[in-house]
Amino acid sequence: MRNLTFLALLAITLASPAAAQFVAPGGAIPAVANIPGENNTFWRSDVSILNVSPAATSVQLFLFPELKNSGPAFEPQISEPIPIPGNGQLTLANVVTGVFGLRNVKGGIQIISGGAPLVLASRTYTNDPEGGSYGLNVYGALVVSETAWVANVEHDGFFRTNVGVFVPAGASQGNPVTFTITINDDDGTEIASGSIMFDQVGLIQKSLEFFGVEDPLLDGSVTFVSSDPTVIWYAYATVIDNVTGDSVYRPAIGRQ
Repeated sequence: MRNLTFLALLAITLASPAAAQFVAPGGAIPAVANIPGENNTFWRSDVSILNVSPAATSVQLFLFPELKNSGPAFEPQISEPIPIPGNGQLTLANVVTGVFGLRNVKGGIQIISGGAPLVLASRTYTNDPEGGSYGLNVYGALVVSETAWVANVEHDGFFRTNVGVFVPAGASQGNPVTFTITINDDDGTEIASGSIMFDQVGLIQKSLEFFGVEDPLLDGSVTFVSSDPTVIWYAYATVIDNVTGDSVYRPAIGRQ
């Protein structure tokens, strides 16, 4: 993998409002993983890239790290160009390991083509010891406003909720970006809030407990507010069944 000194410039090409709603020469999968989970699960991510142009193209994948209190899980990575025929589709199994050779980490991916419009899909899943697998579809909904929301989250004895923010460009030590995250109950009453700060590009994911949710939250919502409305960002919540480990992915939706 090459050094990513030019990575932010490439990512900025996806910042147009069109990339939030329509096919574009790139996009993002805000969360990908190759990592163990609870109850002897192991989660990995497959990513599919559909070239909707009749002309052949090539794509590059930019993998950004999860940012923890101890620092980034790994250095940002970039793939070699990968060809896709006209109207063709490429599926990259276990992308974190298969393309980037990393294990036991998670992060976010930005994908850029040589100009062809793309449609992206991904699945993060684990195998069931009794057969089959289960997981969730993860996709990017680019936020082009200061505020975004997720509806219908639950955090109690039956389900738990994690929230994440993926910033692939625009954050640096000289230009940190702060996200204020507020959790409301079904009456609209604020029950918890907090903030996370990006001083570099990457993914931050936290449980609702991190923001102070203590009492059972049966039907809540999450509001994300960025300190810099010009930054490129994606946000989401995952609602996880505490018994089975099955999850639902809910992208944060901003104003048009």
